[in-house]
Amino acid sequence: MLAEPFGTYVMRLLVALAIGGAIGLEREFKGKPAGLRTNMLMCFGACLIMIISIEVARMRGGTADPGRIAAQVVTGIGFLGAGTIIRSRFHVAGLTTAATIWVLSALGLAVGAGYLLLAVVGGALITMTLTPITYVERALKRRRGYYVVQLDLENRDGIIGSILELFSEMHIHGTVQDINRSGTNWTAVLDYYASMPDHERLIDRLSSASGVRGIREI
Repeated sequence: MLAEPFGTYVMRLLVALAIGGAIGLEREFKGKPAGLRTNMLMCFGACLIMIISIEVARMRGGTADPGRIAAQVVTGIGFLGAGTIIRSRFHVAGLTTAATIWVLSALGLAVGAGYLLLAVVGGALITMTLTPITYVERALKRRRGYYVVQLDLENRDGIIGSILELFSEMHIHGTVQDINRSGTNWTAVLDYYASMPDHERLIDRLSSASGVRGIREI
């Protein structure tokens, strides 16, 4: 005998799927590694584990803690979230996706515990927040963003100094992170903070600078 009617549990699972799908669609449209299916399965799984926790506690006559099994979701989800984070030498990507997965597990647990309205409102707030925040981030980046560029340069003395002089002329503080000298092909990696208009003007200046064969943003 279940603690709740079977239909109640089915409804909770369907609500979990819907919440995971709503947030997953936003991630899918942005081409993130954890998309529609991943988010739906995550929220569904957390909900199911919460339901199992409730039932296991009931079978023990109320002496067991229904949160013990469900608590492992909070720990275990960290491994899945870590798999979505990609760290390169200059950038870290996937933090938002990892945080979304973590929040989805919390929403799934809430649905499984019967807090449907709280979970639905939470899911709606997350979905509505993710897209507007993207525009806020873009607006902030227009004012001041972090950029990393790789320059393909001619093999000649003083070329790095001339590049840094160009940065100085535009009142942008550039830092040389890496220089690779291999035969006639030189590459230099520089990072800097600048507004988007200044960044675009700098790229134009670098493109026409003597000794610069190519530019790639990384």
